[in-house]
Amino acid sequence: MAFLEVKNLKKSFGETKVLHGIDFSMERGEAVALIGASGGGKTTFLRCLNFLEMADEGTITIDGGFSFDAEREYKSSQIREMCLQMGLVFQSFNLFPQYTALQNVYIPLHLRSKERIKAKYPFGKQRRQKIAEALEKDKARALELLSDVGLSAKANNYPCQLSGGQQQRVAIARALAENPAVLCFDEPTSALDPELTDEVLRVIRELKDKGCTLLIVTHEMDFAEHACDRVVFFADGRIEEQGTPEEVFHNPKSPKTAAFLRRSHED
Repeated sequence: MAFLEVKNLKKSFGETKVLHGIDFSMERGEAVALIGASGGGKTTFLRCLNFLEMADEGTITIDGGFSFDAEREYKSSQIREMCLQMGLVFQSFNLFPQYTALQNVYIPLHLRSKERIKAKYPFGKQRRQKIAEALEKDKARALELLSDVGLSAKANNYPCQLSGGQQQRVAIARALAENPAVLCFDEPTSALDPELTDEVLRVIRELKDKGCTLLIVTHEMDFAEHACDRVVFFADGRIEEQGTPEEVFHNPKSPKTAAFLRRSHED
C-alpha cells in the first residue's frame, strides 16, 4: 500500500461539483507537484486532505494506519487529530501579526501540548509542571525549525519586519512543528517576487533532500520539472494525467495537458 492513498474523493459546493472522484497515491519521501489551470480543483483537493474542507465521498489512508472515510461522522477532537497528520503551507503565509516569528511557530504547537497534558493530568501541581516543561520543549523545537529554514537570527522579529520570503519560511517551520506525515504547499510562491521565490523553493528542495513527503500545488513549471519526482495535472476537477516530469513535460498524452503546458511556456 502507498504511504498516502486517496480513493474516489468527491467534493461539491452547493450544485457545483469541484472534485469528481479523485484517486491518488504517493510514496513516503516522494515530492509530487500538482499543476493545472486555476479552478481545476488542486486547492480544494489539498484542503480536503487537510480537513479544512470535508469531502463528500471517498477515503484517505496514511501509512496503512490512519484512515478517513467520508461516510463516517467524526467528533471535533478527532478532526483535530486528523489535521495533525497533514501540514499545510498557505500562499498568503497566514502568520499572526501580533506574534514574533518564534511565537508563530511555538504557540500553536504549545496549545496542542497543553491540550494533551490537561487530558492526562486534569488538575494540580503536576499538570502545571508538565505544562511548564512542555513550553520549554516547544520553544526549543521552534528555534530548531527556524534554524532549519535559515531564520534563527530573526526569531524575535514580527512578520512586518520580515520579507515575504522570510514570512513564508516561518510558515514552513510552523507547518513542520508537529512532524506531519505529508507536508502540503498551496502555491507557496505566488505572492513573492522572483528573488524571494528562489529563496522559498530552495528551502522546499532542502526538505525533499531530507526525505520529507511533499505535495506541492505550483505554477512554477521549472521547479515542478526539475525538483519533483512526479507531476500530476489537474483539469476540471479530475486528474487528467500524471507521470514523471520527463513524461508529463516532454511527452504529454492528454491534449489538455499539452495545451496547458504550451500556454505556460508562452506566459
